[in-house]
Order: sequence, then C-alpha cells, then structure tokens
Amino acid sequence: MKDRVFSGPDVEEAIAVAAASLGVPKAELRYVVLEPGTAGGRGLKPTPARVAVFLAGPERPAGPARDREPAPAVAPDPLSGLRETIRAVAAAGELEVEAEIEESEEAVTVRLRGAEAFFLGEDGRGEVLRATEHLLLRLYGAALRPRALRLTCEGFRARRDEALAGEAHRLAQAVRADGQPRSMEPMNAYERRIVHVALQAEPGVTTYSVGEGSDRRVTVAPAGPGGSAPGASDGDE
Repeated sequence: MKDRVFSGPDVEEAIAVAAASLGVPKAELRYVVLEPGTAGGRGLKPTPARVAVFLAGPERPAGPARDREPAPAVAPDPLSGLRETIRAVAAAGELEVEAEIEESEEAVTVRLRGAEAFFLGEDGRGEVLRATEHLLLRLYGAALRPRALRLTCEGFRARRDEALAGEAHRLAQAVRADGQPRSMEPMNAYERRIVHVALQAEPGVTTYSVGEGSDRRVTVAPAGPGGSAPGASDGDE
C-alpha cells in the first residue's frame, strides 16, 4: 500500500487532516514532514505544509490504531455509514461531535455540532472539514448519487467568508504597494464572488478570474487608467 500525502496550513493541521481521513489518533501516526509550509506575508502567498504518512502493509499485524479504523463499507446503507464514519473520526481525535443528517431531493447534508475549532482551524479555511468531506465522498458519494453529499459545521460559512475577505484586502494592499498582480488559491464560484464583492470598493485594484474548472482562481491586479474593476462581471456572478 502506498504512503499517503496530506496538507494543511501548517504541520499540525496537516497531521490533523491525516488523522481525520485515516481514522487514526494523531499520536499513532507515523509520518515525515515533506514541507513545513510558510505563513506568507509582505505580499507573498502562503504555502501549505505537507506530510507523508506511512501506511501499514499487508505484513503488519493489526494494532490498536487499525482496530479503531472505520469500516463503513459493510454498513447496511450509506446514511448509517456516514454516521459510523463520523463517530470513528470523532473517536480518533477524542472529540465530542454530533452529526445531524438532512435529506432533500438534491443533497444529503451532514451537519457537525461540536469541535468547530478542530474542523475549521484558526484561519477558518476548514482544511480538516474538507478532508473529512472528501473521505465521505469517496466512501458514499456513489451510493448517494444523483444527490450531492455535503459536510458542514456551525460557523463554517461565516468564518470562511471572513477569512477570504481578509485575505483579499491584504492582497489588494500589496498590489497597490508594488503594482504586481497576485492570484489567490483555486476557489469555487461562491468563494470567488466573495472576493470580487469584498474588493469592489477598494481603490486602485481590479479583480478577475482565470483558469478552468477546479483550478479557477481570482487575480487581484492594479486598476486601469479609468479605475474600473470588472469584479464579478467575468462570469462569477
């Protein structure tokens, strides 16, 4: 079995993502730090930390960590599997978490209550939340189709929006300082819209989106002679 690579804003968060995804307590992970990550600053884009986790091979006997891994594949239905996996993640991280599942014709939404700081992180990016959602999608996404599967927790949207707006304003300040355009990380249409709106009234800068599909991102650049900014007019409305 190949080793797995996980990332996060810093090494601790990357390890937390690995623990949540694998259902293994952080203390029992065997890993090596590939990149420590940087916080950015002075107009520099932060880079994520990356850790490689050594996974057990066929010859390794089952131990306490393997005994605690979730086994949702044998669950009688995907909703039961979702609950079992969340319980396994909570147990692995020694977290007090409750999961509520809401169903509609379009989506199955899993709402987590408790341990928001763990899932969202100090910057509100929700790296652990996203990693857990990815795990659930891999396990149950096919069984739930054509409905979407979404994982969220209280305060995620508000904290994420605030973090995006704050990062956008910092980039705008840096662009005004040296006249060099800067691009943000890839984001979905909703998040790109948050950035466009946040900088609509910012003097001296303009925003537009570049890239295709999952790699589409917002660029903050010096405004033209007229000072006009295309904002969300590039198709992100």
